[in-house]
Amino acid sequence: MQEEEADPNSIVTEYLQEKKKYEDLRKQQPKKGISREEQTLALLDQFKSKLTQAIADTPENEMSEPEVEDDEGWLSHVLQFEDRSRKVKDANMQDEDTFEIYDPRNPVNKRRREQSKRIMREKKERR
Repeated sequence: MQEEEADPNSIVTEYLQEKKKYEDLRKQQPKKGISREEQTLALLDQFKSKLTQAIADTPENEMSEPEVEDDEGWLSHVLQFEDRSRKVKDANMQDEDTFEIYDPRNPVNKRRREQSKRIMREKKERR
């Protein structure tokens, strides 16, 4: 019974500690401006150098999966797409694969039907 009561308290204290930690980190961040921009560019340069280092360290013919799972493995991965040279459909171009979508419940189509019926009646009356 005491363990059940201790569990929620420990979770709450752990949560509060994590919250305080991240609030402190947020307060350390510089406000908007030149210093924040410089910090961002420094982080970008750091990432670029890490990326180029990972690419340089990976042999060209190595295609096997790494045995050790780490966060750095994706940096040296080369993105390859399947070559699918299918024809891209353009909604504005009419061809044999284009179908007209007609919904009789659509208000625009109802108005067109009514207008068409009226024109047909007028033609019959003129005869």
